[in-house]
Amino acid sequence: MTTGSLHPQRGSLILVVMCLLAVLGIALASYLAVSNQSMRLSNRAYAVDVSRHLAEMGLERALRSFSANTFSTWTRSGNQATLTFPITSSHYGTTGIGGTVYLRVDNYRDTTKAIPWSVLTAYAVNDYVWYQGVWYVCKSAPPANEAPSNTTYWTAAPAPWSSIANYRPGNIAILGGNAYRCILAHTNTPPPDATYWTAYAATAWSSATTYSADDVVLSGGMAYRSRSTHLNHAPPDATYWLSAPVIYAEGVAVLPDNAGTTVKTQLRALVAPAALFPNAAGATTLTRLASSGTVDSYNSVLGTYAPQVSTPTNYSAVLAGENTSGTAVTVTTATVRGYVAAPGASTSPYAPRWTYGAATVTGSAATGIDFTRVSRSPHVPTFDIQTIAAGGGVTLNSLTLPSNATTDLPRGGDTISADGKYYYYTTSQLYLDSGDTLNINSPVVIDVRPTGSTGHFQVLTGGKIVITNNATASLEIHFGGRLLIYSQNATDGGIQNLTQDPKRCILLGTSITNTSNYHYLAVNNVSFTFYGVVYMPNAYLQIYNPSPYIQNIYGALSAKNVYFQHAANLHYDTSLRTAVISGVDQPYAITEWRELTDPAEKITLP
Repeated sequence: MTTGSLHPQRGSLILVVMCLLAVLGIALASYLAVSNQSMRLSNRAYAVDVSRHLAEMGLERALRSFSANTFSTWTRSGNQATLTFPITSSHYGTTGIGGTVYLRVDNYRDTTKAIPWSVLTAYAVNDYVWYQGVWYVCKSAPPANEAPSNTTYWTAAPAPWSSIANYRPGNIAILGGNAYRCILAHTNTPPPDATYWTAYAATAWSSATTYSADDVVLSGGMAYRSRSTHLNHAPPDATYWLSAPVIYAEGVAVLPDNAGTTVKTQLRALVAPAALFPNAAGATTLTRLASSGTVDSYNSVLGTYAPQVSTPTNYSAVLAGENTSGTAVTVTTATVRGYVAAPGASTSPYAPRWTYGAATVTGSAATGIDFTRVSRSPHVPTFDIQTIAAGGGVTLNSLTLPSNATTDLPRGGDTISADGKYYYYTTSQLYLDSGDTLNINSPVVIDVRPTGSTGHFQVLTGGKIVITNNATASLEIHFGGRLLIYSQNATDGGIQNLTQDPKRCILLGTSITNTSNYHYLAVNNVSFTFYGVVYMPNAYLQIYNPSPYIQNIYGALSAKNVYFQHAANLHYDTSLRTAVISGVDQPYAITEWRELTDPAEKITLP
């Protein structure tokens, strides 16, 4: 009886164990399923990051081709250039994720497109140029020196409104999804201000609409301007439509699963030449104003300085320093009508590394900006100065200046180079003293070849350089030694730029690094005016004008250190923000970009 009674108990125990095993099996299967799903989600999230990084890599690749003009290695058709390149899975460790980058550039750069407009170049129909912050295409061969502001020969590409562009009547800007046409030349006044802009019809492109010249349509998030009357020709066909240069970059990450799952990210970016002078005075170490004076701004494209003194553009000057281990900007008693930009300290409250005494940093109520006017984000570009060498269309003329005499450049018999400039070189320093005058009557480039103690560029008491006020005269000087521009009186001394355009007087120093006063823009016993730009990325640049004498500088300065020993009277030309400076290798940069998530904005890439 006792033995027989155990069988039901054993059977019940086995049943319980089997139920428990079943529950554990179900739980384990669920856990494995959840773990597998979590792994898939994790891999997919990682792949999303990979695809975005690949797309950003594509933007960098396209920018490199813009800057180096290497689209010859791309597949080109019409106004488009495309490129595809794979990224092997070994780049991403043991994840097994592989990828591909797809690129398309509309209005890519070649020998006739996407170059800064130059007074020296003869243009033909369909040439594409950058001019004062706006892209233009040539619609009819212009006469010599005819700038893109002349709508008889040039048409402006529509583009998003920009605070730094110099707008001319006929320019089309897009803001808030609406189009506006400029009716009065200006800068930094956004639509819909009726003084400068009028609303302009812009509708979605339709295959059923007959378009006329200058009609504006929106397609895939881009604005296009019709070049002629046509029907059913879709943008971006450059025969019928005009737009700004645009890069499309798509990164495709492929997951190592059985389905070969792909994750895509597509980016779109607009490009333009990067600015060399975004600041009134910029130093990669320290910008110092030791005394009084006024730093402000104007725009030489819109006219002379005096009428612009009280306008909002007069409050756009930036004093920038990039020193991260100490003070980056020092202002003692000067007035800065604009901004100060210096890195933040490494400890709380991370205040900008700048010092001030009785200085004021002011803005205009019309600017609608932060009246503290101090930024923790300085940007002082340092680009390579181009090397001057014979060959490739450049012919060098030897230059020896006679003592106590006047020399006109170009001289009779000098050879002009293929780019329309006269290139000269010296075998020692370039030195002008009392009685020495150098008249610049055409585009002139002077290379002071020696470096260090012998490659000086010096204009001393009574010597002078005069840039003639004509359509083409300009001066670009490369020097490796000391800079000393010393003005003794207002009519005989220094550099007299009669064009009053700072972009036509360019001083480029590849000087040896120095940490104390060595390079000077100086005056003595006189007040003097200098129109020009100085770029000396390795140098300590000092501006010297003892009281009561005033040195007014119109343009911009960039060096390792910029030091105003006395009154700082610096009037920044804001047109330099869109200028391409001759003699400097300015790269192209992205002006606006976004990730395309709306299917209506995405394009199909091969």
